[in-house]
Amino acid sequence: MRVFLLLIFTVFFFSSNAQDLYHQDLVNYLKDNFDVENPKFLLFDNEQENINQAYIYGNVSTQTTEVTNSNYTLVENFKITSPGNNAWDAGKGIRNRTNIVQGDIVLISFWARSISPTSQVYLFGEDGSTFEKEVYNILSFTPDWSQYFVVFKSANSYSTEGFALGFHLSAQGQEVEIAGLTSLNYGSEYSVSDFPSSFSAANYEGSEEDAAWRALAQARINTIRKADLMVKIVNQDGDPVEGAEVKVEMQEHEFGFGSAYVSCRFPGNDCYNPTYVSKLLDLDGKGHTFNVGVTENALKWDAWEEEWLGSPEETVDAIRWLDNNGIKMRGHTLFWTGYQYMPDDISDNRADLDYVRQRLIDRVESMITHPVLSELVTEWDILNEITQNRDLENIFNADSNLSNGREIYQEIFDKVSTLQPEHINYVNDYVVLSGGGSSNFVINRYKEYLTELEESGVKFDGIGFQCHIGNQPTSILKVQAVLDEFYQRYNKRMKITEYDINPLVDEGIQAKYLEDFLTMIFSHPGVDAFIMWGFWDGNHWKDNAPLFYEDWSLKPSGTAFFNKVFDEWWTEEQGVSDDAGTIIFDAYKGKHKVTVTLGDIVIEQEVNLSQDETIEILMDGLNSTDDLEENMFSISPNPIQNNQLTIYYGDEYSDLDFIIYNLEGKICQNLAKVASGKPVNISVRSGIYILSSENNGARYTQKIIIP
Repeated sequence: MRVFLLLIFTVFFFSSNAQDLYHQDLVNYLKDNFDVENPKFLLFDNEQENINQAYIYGNVSTQTTEVTNSNYTLVENFKITSPGNNAWDAGKGIRNRTNIVQGDIVLISFWARSISPTSQVYLFGEDGSTFEKEVYNILSFTPDWSQYFVVFKSANSYSTEGFALGFHLSAQGQEVEIAGLTSLNYGSEYSVSDFPSSFSAANYEGSEEDAAWRALAQARINTIRKADLMVKIVNQDGDPVEGAEVKVEMQEHEFGFGSAYVSCRFPGNDCYNPTYVSKLLDLDGKGHTFNVGVTENALKWDAWEEEWLGSPEETVDAIRWLDNNGIKMRGHTLFWTGYQYMPDDISDNRADLDYVRQRLIDRVESMITHPVLSELVTEWDILNEITQNRDLENIFNADSNLSNGREIYQEIFDKVSTLQPEHINYVNDYVVLSGGGSSNFVINRYKEYLTELEESGVKFDGIGFQCHIGNQPTSILKVQAVLDEFYQRYNKRMKITEYDINPLVDEGIQAKYLEDFLTMIFSHPGVDAFIMWGFWDGNHWKDNAPLFYEDWSLKPSGTAFFNKVFDEWWTEEQGVSDDAGTIIFDAYKGKHKVTVTLGDIVIEQEVNLSQDETIEILMDGLNSTDDLEENMFSISPNPIQNNQLTIYYGDEYSDLDFIIYNLEGKICQNLAKVASGKPVNISVRSGIYILSSENNGARYTQKIIIP
């Protein structure tokens, strides 16, 4: 009888836990459509067992229902009546039953739909102990059932029960249904691109070429990043000069574009790298370079006192070199407020408030009144990552004269502004954009801290957003929403202070995302700088800087950066002055060189354009009796007929080149090697234009009319 019962139990166990039809169909579908086969099941290959072995936690109610006529047979309903402080305060998870080896390609699949009008669910795949993420995707389900695929190449190895995947459900009050959650491990034989992916990095929100935000961003760029530069040319009698060639060449953006720099790489320092320095002087081979930056580590408290990257004198020399070469430096950072980021004696003496307070004062004074830094570094990240590094706050929470310990931050700001009233003072953190915004509690804490500073009356000038972008790039629309909210709430200057992107993202997608990210932040009225956290793979904490590989060859994202910053958003235009002696350029704000040429007279002038501006240029040596047009060429007919123009000139000339300009001085058509008396076709619209030619260093012009 015992043997019979054991046989019955064995048959029941295997029948209830054997691979079900849902998993068989999934494996066959992937083989037939994507030519991938022989996976190892990371979880169970049975719907019921995957539900049985999962864990549910937090303020969520669940119900499982059997269904028919679907790929799956079991549906889980999840109801969350109100949001938690964090997205992960409620959810579902399950541990792996087979191991993962670093480099394995792992596919997650499930079906889902939203019952509530909106939903926001976070799919996670993470180390079960450290919670370090392999996958973290923000999902908005539709009312219709949809199948989802997420694929990743594992950055680490995990033993059985060492990896967890599931859903964080507490981002908002919502009701969703999920079915068929499973995962397949295909080992290292395939690549990520071999598999279907509903949430590839390429599909970040706002990535669509016809996305509505693009036209709106371009309109804002034209409004806030450009200005009219009117150049008025007069002779020494004060009369307008018509027909002078005017060229505008941009030298530097008003908007800050820069990087973190490694101080020891500069001349005279321990790890001096001539290529590193030469690239900073000429990033793209056309003479363009950064105009802002920070030292990556050298000014941090520990690094400065313990001379991580050389002596303080060497760091100052590096900053002086950068400033001498047109790169304005920020200070990063005065205080990083965790024990591990401050000198050891702060932790050792944390019970001695007088000691710690004096050390803080000494730190402020040594950096803010430094004889060189006080002149060259006039903008500082005063506080760094205060939402997650709260040791300094906790030390002073013991001060009976303070209410929460964070008043020490106000003391620091007051000390800085007392010593240097004109310095620009920032708070810098990563929690809003780098982390994908999944922790409402931490973001609200950050807002609380910023509001405390603002309401205290201290000189608090700006907010830094670090922007270490993950393997699922932050939505471009969310970037805009966050910047809008913080700008409207605080009306402070804002900077992107530490941009980079996870190396797991395809390089082509990295380039496209950088292009979109730059467009959004360049279009935002509250942002005044973009700083990447290193520009070369040879000095980058993730070996994945935006511009250059370790061998200094250009990366796809480097090309994207140059195309935007030094081409599309760069002014290089020319034209000729009209009969009022003027020409107007729609130029990007920044530093420009204006060159005016008339005959053998050449005048250059530099202008810093930050708003609509008119500059007057005097052509020395030219008076109102000069006539540069006499006996050079004539036109017939004028007005032009049938879009044809005939130009006549003397036998002493042959096959001259002509240019047709509009009255704003813009080139409309080039006419190369025009023979005297031979008609040429004109392809410009009706209007009044200037026909111009240059010979023996003199420029000759005449008006033409095209009816």
